[in-house]
Amino acid sequence: MIKQIKKLYQWTFHNILILSWIASILMLGGAYGFEYIGGLFPCDLCWPQRYAHMAVIVFAAIALYFKKNNTVKWLRFKLMTTFAWLVSVGYSGYHAGVEQKWWEGPDSCTLQTSNDNMSVDDFIKSLEDVAFIRCDEIPWELYGISMAGYNFLISLFMLIMLILSARKDMEK
Repeated sequence: MIKQIKKLYQWTFHNILILSWIASILMLGGAYGFEYIGGLFPCDLCWPQRYAHMAVIVFAAIALYFKKNNTVKWLRFKLMTTFAWLVSVGYSGYHAGVEQKWWEGPDSCTLQTSNDNMSVDDFIKSLEDVAFIRCDEIPWELYGISMAGYNFLISLFMLIMLILSARKDMEK
């Protein structure tokens, strides 16, 4: 059993760039599927997470292209892929924390109340034709973990594996 786990770890370690590329494609595809098929529209904190996955897809594809031909460019794009995963970890962790109410989110995605004495009619008028998706509410979860939470966990795993892999590559 331990030999199989070591073998799986080595295989994952050796193929981390392609796994990284596939993971981002699947995660981004899932996000768009939830939006266009499931009707769960992204909030302001969801967009930077998507951009990070778009960057992973581009950087990992370029790194895979240079893998056999140019090791310097391959390592550079591998490091850029790693940085894109770091951005994904940061944004998804922050977003998951906002959803769990561990800290406040940005004003652009939490409902703010005003100290001014606004009438009900003025308040309703201010909300007309405004599509407001809150970042501090969990629209979907599985086993108590939101999409941002799963994004954080997967991104953190990929980041750790890429850091270990890049460290090994730089030692050569």
